[in-house]
This record gives sequence, structure tokens and C-alpha cells, in this order.
Amino acid sequence: MKRCDKCGVEFSGNLDCCPLCQSELSGDATPPVFPRNEVRKSGAIALAVLAFATGVCLLVMLFLGYLLKLPGDIVLTVCLGLVVNYLFVRNIITHTPDFLRVVVRYFLVLLAIAAVWFLVSRNLVVTTFVIPGICLVALVFDGVLFAVFRGTFVTTYAKYLLFDVAFGLIPIALTALGLTTWDVLALISAFVALVFLLGMVVFTRKQLIAEVRKLFSA
Repeated sequence: MKRCDKCGVEFSGNLDCCPLCQSELSGDATPPVFPRNEVRKSGAIALAVLAFATGVCLLVMLFLGYLLKLPGDIVLTVCLGLVVNYLFVRNIITHTPDFLRVVVRYFLVLLAIAAVWFLVSRNLVVTTFVIPGICLVALVFDGVLFAVFRGTFVTTYAKYLLFDVAFGLIPIALTALGLTTWDVLALISAFVALVFLLGMVVFTRKQLIAEVRKLFSA
């Protein structure tokens, strides 16, 4: 065990400097008392990737707004929504022990709220921009968490991921029913959903099949 001669404190783990006074430690390193929290380590990676993905989504939205001459209020609303989503999910990952389950359920709740909003208001903006936007953001965040946690994410949350894939196809159905005024976001949402499903089938096929069997056998 390493020791700080200045503070008189012993430390387990592979430390070089004292966390209290930054002096060099003496002695031999010993294994830490508590195992390393790999989920939290992966959570830190997920935060960095989510920040990057959110930035990319913001740039894409600004580019589409300029290219397609979208109304400024719509572009601004979507961008603010992306930022708020990132901050909320970041807070979940940082402070919630079982953050994966909370993140996945969060997007399902957002979709439910949007559905109620449309049923009450019959505003086509909800079906044209809000619902496809939520589906896209959810799929992007799922893709990031899937890449970071790989098979563990599928094994634990397969049903939620399959729900997100199904919901990602809903905007196409809304377009077919004539409930949208612009079908680009619906098409993009369906494309991303199918790509995400393909990724799960190719890279985590065994875990996915096992979880699907559990769902139908329960």
C-alpha cells in the first residue's frame, strides 16, 4: 500500500501522488478496496459521445433549416429541444445509478406527451416535426449507448430498444395517413430506425434473440 509521508495517510490503488497534498507517494501499489465501476466509466464515455452527437444534430438542423428555408421558429425550437434533451440526459447519467433504464423510459414518456398533445390540439406541427424529432433524437441516443455498452445494453433493455425502433417507423405511418405537411423527417426517422435495427441484428444477434425469446415466453 502506498503512503503519503507528509499527510500520514495510506492509499490503495495505483496512485502516484497524494490526492490531498499532491506529494509523491512511497511504497508499493496494492489493488483498490472497491472494484472499478465500469458502468460509470462507460457513462463518462457516453457523455462525451452524446455531446458530440448532439452537436452534430444541431449542425444538421441548422444546415437543413438554411437549405430548405424552414421557418426560423421551428429551427430554433428543435435546436433548443436538442440542447435541453442533452442537459437532461447528462444529468441522468451523472446522478442516477440505473441511468440506462431512466434514459430509455424518458424518450417513451416524451412520445406519449407528444401523442396527447396532437390528440388534444390536432396541430400538424406535432406530427410533422415534434414526433419525428423525438424519434430521431431517441434513436441517436440509443445508438450512442448501444455503441458504448454493446451487448450489455441489449441484454438489459432489449424491449425498450425494440419499442424505439417501432416508434421510429411511426412517422411514416403518420405521413401515409396524411397527418404531416413535410415527409423528410419521417423518412429520415424510418431510415435511422432500420439502420439501428440492422446494427443490433448484426452485432448483438445472440443477445437480441435471447431477449426476444424471454419477452414472448413470459
